[in-house]
Amino acid sequence: MTKGLTFVLIALAVALGACSGGRAGTPTPSAEDVIRTAEAMARQTREAATPTSGPTPVTPTAAVAITPATPTSAVTATPVVTGPVVTANYPVKVRSGPGEEYEEVDLFLTGQMARVVGRYDATSIGTWYLLQRIDVGKDGWVWSGAVTLAGDPALIPVVTPSD
Repeated sequence: MTKGLTFVLIALAVALGACSGGRAGTPTPSAEDVIRTAEAMARQTREAATPTSGPTPVTPTAAVAITPATPTSAVTATPVVTGPVVTANYPVKVRSGPGEEYEEVDLFLTGQMARVVGRYDATSIGTWYLLQRIDVGKDGWVWSGAVTLAGDPALIPVVTPSD
């Protein structure tokens, strides 16, 4: 510790002692107590961790490739869906036509979404929707009771199935 700092601390201790006004019951710290406290605070300050500027950036190195690299993963874009869409309420069979008598071509799983590109209303159990799949899966027909429609049903064209 420098002589100047020691002098300041001693002067501070003397001044504090003089300010106490001799009140009974209030102990006055000695100059040594003040110096020890100041030294301890200075030591803690010196030993405190200093913030760093973050990780050192890694400089990329040039890679020599004789053959083109094969991509390991593909970047997929989220499709923008316009017009009426349906979401499957539970796993439902996708059929080749609007009715249970048509062949099952795929499954439309709970939570999956598809565009509705047509509808057929002339069945005994109600409306069937012609789906165009957004993600994976085959296009086909699903019963309207198994899905939740979002969008204006008036925008769905009426389709006559081909047998």
